[in-house]
Amino acid sequence: MGVAFIVASLAVADPVFGQTTDVFTQNQTLSAKAFGDELIRRLKSGDYEGALEWLEGHPDVLSRDEGQKLQIQLLMFLGRDRQAQALSETYLSGHPNDATARFQLAELHFRARQDQAAAFAYRLALAGNLDEARRTAAYGRLEQIEGRKRWRYWVGGSVAPDSNLNSATNSTRVDLFGLPFELSDDARRRSGVSVNAFGGIDRIVEFTPSLGLRLSTVASVTDLPGNDTDLGYLSLRMGPQWRLDQTTVVSVQVKRSRQWYGGEVWEDTEGIGLESDSYSANRRWTGAINLDRVSARLNPARGGHLWSFEAARTQFLGNSSLWRLGTSVIRREAKSAPEAYLQGQLSIGRLFQGPKATFIYTEASVGHRRYDAEAVAFRTRRIDREASIEVRLSKRDWFLWGGHPFVSVSASQNRSSINLYEYDRTRVEFGFTREF
Repeated sequence: MGVAFIVASLAVADPVFGQTTDVFTQNQTLSAKAFGDELIRRLKSGDYEGALEWLEGHPDVLSRDEGQKLQIQLLMFLGRDRQAQALSETYLSGHPNDATARFQLAELHFRARQDQAAAFAYRLALAGNLDEARRTAAYGRLEQIEGRKRWRYWVGGSVAPDSNLNSATNSTRVDLFGLPFELSDDARRRSGVSVNAFGGIDRIVEFTPSLGLRLSTVASVTDLPGNDTDLGYLSLRMGPQWRLDQTTVVSVQVKRSRQWYGGEVWEDTEGIGLESDSYSANRRWTGAINLDRVSARLNPARGGHLWSFEAARTQFLGNSSLWRLGTSVIRREAKSAPEAYLQGQLSIGRLFQGPKATFIYTEASVGHRRYDAEAVAFRTRRIDREASIEVRLSKRDWFLWGGHPFVSVSASQNRSSINLYEYDRTRVEFGFTREF
């Protein structure tokens, strides 16, 4: 069967999707022409179910790239989006440089109002060899996403076997005030399995096309072995958001959050933050500056002010890959000088298409933390140096409660001027995230 009839069918089915640089071939057999004529007839009459049956009844056509994309498009017309999405992800595993297929997947996310996934797929497609019609359509979709993103919800969960749940030392002995002490089991490294659940709501109240009020809340709960180390987090934010142009958003947020440890309030934080997000020429820049006041409930000496700066640059390399460079600086002041510190971190990551409908993201990071004064008990200033690496694999054609399942493996190592704070950690996480 010739490529021409598939292309013609796409053009009839969807004018945007049907734009292509391919041309009709001149050497068509009679059977190929009969197939194409019948397919176009069914499409023109709106018989998409019949067109799909006709296509699937010709495996020689269905095995071609154009046939597979037409099958996906027909499933979309029939409202069978989840099946179409699974087939699209599988197709992209074998054709990671097909910009048309990435655009088609973006359309599926857009229809499902999975706006973050849709915007991400459109940007990947735009970084590839996308034809002018779809390129124009993709930019239009990105504008629509920004315009309709009034409510956003997301939930997720994970289970994580961890070699060092409490990020504690392997040492059995530590020197305090120059004297050796044996560490209890509670103070040493503990392995186990943690269970985490999280979710959030984001709401934008629009006053004008360029000005709105953004309200958001984020919560998470982490269950650890025993009840004395369970973690909880709740954050509330509110503030104005300005759209400077079609690609740049700036917001100011008043924030309040609380953390729990072992069922007790660990810290309360309140402050203000400035955030920005800009995208152009296949690059995305994000940044944030925060000023917070921390009230430490269980250890008041840790209370004080916290300043932080974060920035990240993402370079979309093509239809299925990107680089990401991130940096952060944190300055924490505390009532007790040995609890105050300056911390810096640098990370670099790479995303690429994997086999069997997977996305693989790998990231390496290094960090340095220097405390203001020596720890009295150890008679030395604490200085930590941490290095870590993480590999995350997301299975894109599987669905777990409506989200794609993922597995990540991470390893980290912390070296400190005080041996109590030295540790190694290996963690495996199985989970999912779903956006509404």
